[in-house]
Amino acid sequence: MRTGSAPVHLDGTAHATHKEPGSTVCRSIIWRNQHAADERLREVVAKANVV
Repeated sequence: MRTGSAPVHLDGTAHATHKEPGSTVCRSIIWRNQHAADERLREVVAKANVV
């Protein structure tokens, strides 16, 4: 499991204001924290992290 924060890249996105990208990142972090105990999500993330 990762600790700390990883950089988030929003290349190719079009936002109307400067605050929108930050809001998007914030919502993403909140969603991920709320689903941290989801075993199915952990399996998907583990498969996606194969290098």
